Amino acid sequence: MFDFDRWGEIWASIRANKLRTFLSGVTIALALFVFITLFGLSKGLQNGFEREFFPPNVKAVHISGGKANLAFKGRMSDRLVELKIDDYELLKKETADRAAMVLPRLERMISARNFSEYGSYTLIGSIPEEKDYREFEILKGRFLDEFDGEDIEKNIVIGRMVEKDLFKTGSALGQPIQLGKTMFRVVGVYSDKKDEGDNERLILLPLKTAEVVFGTDVLSGMVVVPEESLPLSAISEMADEIRKLLKAKHDIHPDDTGGIRVYDPSEGLETTNLFFLVFTLIVLIIGIGSLVAGIVSIGNMMVFSVKERTKEIGIRKALGAKPSNIIGLIMQEAILITFLFGAIGIVVAVLLTNAIQDSLVDYLIYDPRVEPIRIVMAALVLFFAGIMAGFIPARRASKIKPIEALNEGK
Repeated sequence: MFDFDRWGEIWASIRANKLRTFLSGVTIALALFVFITLFGLSKGLQNGFEREFFPPNVKAVHISGGKANLAFKGRMSDRLVELKIDDYELLKKETADRAAMVLPRLERMISARNFSEYGSYTLIGSIPEEKDYREFEILKGRFLDEFDGEDIEKNIVIGRMVEKDLFKTGSALGQPIQLGKTMFRVVGVYSDKKDEGDNERLILLPLKTAEVVFGTDVLSGMVVVPEESLPLSAISEMADEIRKLLKAKHDIHPDDTGGIRVYDPSEGLETTNLFFLVFTLIVLIIGIGSLVAGIVSIGNMMVFSVKERTKEIGIRKALGAKPSNIIGLIMQEAILITFLFGAIGIVVAVLLTNAIQDSLVDYLIYDPRVEPIRIVMAALVLFFAGIMAGFIPARRASKIKPIEALNEGK
């Protein structure tokens, strides 16, 4: 591989066919450039689609109680199954390795009043993670923390529209609000990053405070948000496990479709995943097509190179050169040209996709940077492309008979 005489011969061959080498090299560089850039842009489009239409909480598993239709283990049919705080604690423990967060749902409609201004709003017993799940942005003050819950503080966080309804142009921060018959203090005002008005008409208070105020530990439901990296198949398995776990805890027949309702988001997202799979396959086909064109170009160049060097190869064989030496020489030249120009194509494509970043957000393309694994894959493709481009011409060259080569052209 490090035979200086052989490298000298390869360089001489390249210099003798500069234009042909350049055009063939540009073809393989362009092929790899298209291959990587297309993958980057398709990834950016997928990122944009998920960011705009599928926020992180879209993969959340929603759980609620209901009526158990079947009698089981001495329990009557048509009984109401209620989820409680201990169910929330159980789910937190059982899904700790797969869930980013588990949120309880303790909600009530309540009348809120600030002097002469009043309105009816949804009051939610909340935990600190609620802010990240709902993608709230704190405009004033702070969100609820763990100390609010531990001390059963009468602190609340209200939405921007609640502040506008009850305080008009004034600030609600630090002010008292009457909820039902109890007074609470506003410690924060939030807005919804998604700019959804209904989500800005919520009032949130610590979960433990809500238990005391409502006089119950019965939950409206629960939400399990899986880890972002968890695949849809694993989310579906987790939803099934949650269903079985809660059915066993509440003595519900395994075949009962009521009692415990678990919404599995993977069922609705499979169609979206299929769309991106088809899209990726189309991009892959186009990329492979461009690579094949590059390989064919290099292969044609090497075929012409072998044709022009027939006599030289015949002399080499007459002087005792082995077929493996001839194959090595031709393939080494093909691999060199492929790697040299292919590396240029890879570098340019990576620089371009890194430079784009979020400049194409208007076209739903977010962060089209190519992952390292794609670059490694491109390098492997490049290596095999060089082998494929050189093998057939090299094999043909190794079969040239010395006497026929020396007589060619006479």
